[in-house]
Amino acid sequence: MLLRSLILVVSVAGSLLLQSCMSITRTERDLYTKIDLDTLVTKRVQNAPGERNNGIIFPSTTTESRERDINRYDSLAVREYPAFIRLGLFEGIGTIGSSIAGAPSAQRGAFGLFYGINDLLFGRQDDSSTQIFDGYIHRIGIIEWKLPLFGNSPDWTWGVTAYENMRADADNSLTGIGVLTVSKRFYYRSKIPYMAIRPSISLSAFPSQYVNTSVSADLGSIGGMNLRAYAGYAFGGGFRSGGRRDPVSYQSINFPYFGLGVSTLDFLNREEETQTEWKYHEHSAWQVGAAEFTFVGSDADRSFFSPQLSGDAAPTVKGGTFRFAIADLALPVLGYKLSVGTSLFHALMLGPSEYGIGVLPIRFTYHWFPFKTDLRVDPFVEVSYAPSTFAHIGLRSSIPVSEQMSIVLIAGYVQGNTGSSIPGLDGQGYSFVTDRIGNVTAADPSYRAFYIGIGTSLYDRLFRRDELRYGKGYPHE
Repeated sequence: MLLRSLILVVSVAGSLLLQSCMSITRTERDLYTKIDLDTLVTKRVQNAPGERNNGIIFPSTTTESRERDINRYDSLAVREYPAFIRLGLFEGIGTIGSSIAGAPSAQRGAFGLFYGINDLLFGRQDDSSTQIFDGYIHRIGIIEWKLPLFGNSPDWTWGVTAYENMRADADNSLTGIGVLTVSKRFYYRSKIPYMAIRPSISLSAFPSQYVNTSVSADLGSIGGMNLRAYAGYAFGGGFRSGGRRDPVSYQSINFPYFGLGVSTLDFLNREEETQTEWKYHEHSAWQVGAAEFTFVGSDADRSFFSPQLSGDAAPTVKGGTFRFAIADLALPVLGYKLSVGTSLFHALMLGPSEYGIGVLPIRFTYHWFPFKTDLRVDPFVEVSYAPSTFAHIGLRSSIPVSEQMSIVLIAGYVQGNTGSSIPGLDGQGYSFVTDRIGNVTAADPSYRAFYIGIGTSLYDRLFRRDELRYGKGYPHE
């Protein structure tokens, strides 16, 4: 009880501090007076007609006038700086050695990010799912600020995670909302991508009460991408009800863990970078985006949206694509126009039996501005290894229409395997067609499809060559 009370007090205090300090931008304003001094000199020469005796000095026929203007006005200079040390959208960690009392694995794949296709789309247990990771940790909405401790010692931070789920295994988990974290970074590489060792302690008060102590080895951030290795110990618990007849009880959960993690749209500033104005920050990625979706027509026989119709009766729009948390990192070849990138999640739904989902697929893109405008043409090759396996080649064209949105045209070819399988039926996978075996239809999980589509990307920043930090002779090169 003492531990829970302490966590509650500290978390509430942290929340109150957050209310007063939450900001990702620090603004400085200088108000000063400008004085413009302007003098206008006018000369006018009026020569009288007729002859003059040059031997006699006559009064000058030139008149001169002066007009002086003094303008005083106030001027406001506004400078905006990053106020945060870390700002992240999502982090996923697969944990090893976290199972409590031999409980079964949570059946998640690499970095604890995904189930198998059968589990994910059709609600069927996939016995082939990996057993490497016992559990996982998911964090959504992460922000850290500088913490002035020990005589303003550098690289101390405090922060808040909006949502955290720590699942030790299939049966035991801890969940925190507004989790307070204190960290210290020891940098071993001061050039991008940074390398650091980061001990930290986290406290949660609701809905579970727990303490999480950990040490991580961090590599990043570059284009918002980070890789981390963790070792930690979590202890605490939460209240749960066993049903109408059972009273609410407190369950104690304690477990050590080792973990491998990845985070996307997760940006890190060193303290000195918070003294550089936003407009002068240079970038390591060709593209950073929140989401992209398109509607496509494909050569599939049926439409994903109307799987009961086939052939000429099927709608023209056969499906769509969706990418989430996108990053394309510039490579030092071909004039830095080649990039390697990924997305947290990429779904290709080209038909009821022609579908694939890739988590962290690898994508190579060549970035071309053919008309020296904001129009960009990107030929690309993409490979997904899980939970679906596919190879994807295509051509993507995009043009920004606002700071938050771009219009996207895309055409491509996909060949691969859905990753689905029906136990006992070799070479058969699940389909979305309504002519069903059990709850779904059996179909060949291997497929190939051409498609063309149009859509939009949201909060998608498409950088130009002169905005990249590469090829300028900086110390990091």
